[in-house]
Amino acid sequence: MQRIILILMVGLFVYLSSAAGQSFRDPYRYPEQNQILGGVGMTWLDGQPYTTLTIAPDLAFGKFGIGIYLQLLFDNNNSLTFRKDEYKGGAGILRAIRYMRLGQKYDPYYVRVGSLERATLANGFLVWNYNNGSNYDKRKIGLELDGDLDKFGFESVWSSIGTSNMRGGNFYIRPLRLFNQKIPVLDKFRIYTTYVRDSKVRISPTNADSTEVLDAISVGADLQWLDLPLVKSTIYFDFSEFDGYGSGKATGINVLFPEFIGLFGLSAKFEKRFIGEQFIPSYFGPLYELDQQVGTIDRLKNAPKAEGYFGELAGHIVNQIRLIGSFQKLNGIDNSGVLHLEASAPTLVPKFDLRGYYDKRAIGSFKDARTLDSNSLLTAELGYQVYPYVFLTMVYRWYWVEQPEDSGIFKPIERVEPRVTFRYNF
Repeated sequence: MQRIILILMVGLFVYLSSAAGQSFRDPYRYPEQNQILGGVGMTWLDGQPYTTLTIAPDLAFGKFGIGIYLQLLFDNNNSLTFRKDEYKGGAGILRAIRYMRLGQKYDPYYVRVGSLERATLANGFLVWNYNNGSNYDKRKIGLELDGDLDKFGFESVWSSIGTSNMRGGNFYIRPLRLFNQKIPVLDKFRIYTTYVRDSKVRISPTNADSTEVLDAISVGADLQWLDLPLVKSTIYFDFSEFDGYGSGKATGINVLFPEFIGLFGLSAKFEKRFIGEQFIPSYFGPLYELDQQVGTIDRLKNAPKAEGYFGELAGHIVNQIRLIGSFQKLNGIDNSGVLHLEASAPTLVPKFDLRGYYDKRAIGSFKDARTLDSNSLLTAELGYQVYPYVFLTMVYRWYWVEQPEDSGIFKPIERVEPRVTFRYNF
């Protein structure tokens, strides 16, 4: 029944969105391209060597895109026996479908099924850059479904389709447009409300079977007060509360320079945060899935009252370097820093391809920022072109695996993958 309802929702959504308006452009969007990628190499898991076979096409056909990441591991110490761990339980072999999408985030309509990498609702005070694939071996099949119908619209996220795990929605209206009032600037004023629920939130790190339902609600407003070809800007305000716990407020501004004569594009965001006890801003974020190992409810109960700030920069330089960086800090609270970094330079240095993704929480010093521990996620990739379409590639991953499955006990994994990769862009 859930699948039938989901299909009907997607069909209705696409039909209604055919005449939708244009929303604020996503500063994270990368140029769409078709790529066929595959490779043979090695990796080590807990010191155990495996031979890897990877097939990973990434294809775009107009508004439709699909990404596949099928990696097969064969145990070198056991007659090249196939390692089944990645495809046991849950979605099984369907995990190889990294994503399918229609449109892009902040298009008039957008659907994404599979891995969720930067799922955000409203201005991100509750759900921001949520990632459902932090457990690399047990990637989930999630859903994003958004529609902007000019007078009103919605955004939604579901961490794992068919489960009671984290899911949420944001509904917004543009009040003046409801009354067909086209007043410059003011007709872009939005009022929105966000609701998020997770029915299986782990309470404590000492008891994997102890869970509870967590509900959060947010109300807010924003205004795109500047909309020029060279610069766009929005101001906003949010109030959010966790049911049975605390609340917080935030006010912020973002500024976007889409393109400057082809040399660079830049997005900047600054937010002032006023945090009450038992409240954590952007709680459903890139490390949310890993929070189960430390007890997410315990973290919420122990959160102190504070004020702080959040800043973010994203953009490109001559389309050669693409960077995203953000940092949160609460005044007077030790180890309250939260860092998110992405970097990509696929053509900056001839024959080299550089990429990296890093999330880190509980930062109190520069040493904390560069230390890999229970608060870290990292993927780094370096490729060198030895022949046309052929690269020598080194991939490093620091991620987490649940031990045993569904126990709520996570184990850190370092994964090093040297491989020969075939890559063809068209």
